[in-house]
Amino acid sequence: MNTILILLILASAAGLVATTRTRAAQIARMAKTNGCRFEREKNSITTEQTAGRLEFFTQYFHQYQNVCTCTDEFAFIRVADDNIYTDDNPKTKPVKFTIFTAELKRRQFPALKIAPIDSPFAPSQYALMKTNIPQIDSRYRIHAPTPAAALVLTPFIIGLLKTRSNIYMELNDNALVYHENAQMPLSEFQQFRFRAIQILHEFENIIIRLDEANPSTTATLVSKSQDEAEAQAEAMMKALCTVQNESSPSKGGWRGIWIIVLLAVLLGISLLSWLVLNNWIFR
Repeated sequence: MNTILILLILASAAGLVATTRTRAAQIARMAKTNGCRFEREKNSITTEQTAGRLEFFTQYFHQYQNVCTCTDEFAFIRVADDNIYTDDNPKTKPVKFTIFTAELKRRQFPALKIAPIDSPFAPSQYALMKTNIPQIDSRYRIHAPTPAAALVLTPFIIGLLKTRSNIYMELNDNALVYHENAQMPLSEFQQFRFRAIQILHEFENIIIRLDEANPSTTATLVSKSQDEAEAQAEAMMKALCTVQNESSPSKGGWRGIWIIVLLAVLLGISLLSWLVLNNWIFR
């Protein structure tokens, strides 16, 4: 009887130790350390409006686990494991990503989407841009509906894209979603979160500075202490002002007007020449 009781106690202890070592339990402890609320499962990690605006959430079916939520002065922040089901086949195993989301409380991002070329999330409804930086163009597809997106491509972000090939980043309205196309191992979970927060703060700082600056000073907002990075950032901004896969409607409209004006001038010259010649011949 004593032996059975001892075995039961040992089994219970082993089970308790095993549960404290699960991914959920360890992320819950990290969440507590970081002052975040932990939820084992959640139906959505953004507001409904935000989920509808970000292409990442409108593609495929998402199931969220191990959700850590916190807030700061600027944004509501969540880190979660995302199980992504790419089809309706029940036998298909989900793709697992660890994702970071932020929703700004008072400001907005310019729309921008950056994804690895081979990512299932690379296609977009937005215009495709080229940066003319080989280390980036060979790895990523960058989409933006307006050239304003270039303003958030700071030297820090450009450097990140040049040195890493696994970044997915999407901005729209007040929301950001970021992941690295993988589920983070527990040993890298905290580093992933800190890296994502650093990116968020980079965007927050540039948006605040843009809001406070006059339009004439926008081009000088980048720090002067990193000459090479600054030059690359400026090149990026200029490159992103031109859509690579379709011509600008405004330019096309002006081109058409100039053709019409030119034809009218040529017709006028021809008519004037005919009148002069007729008057000269019949006199």
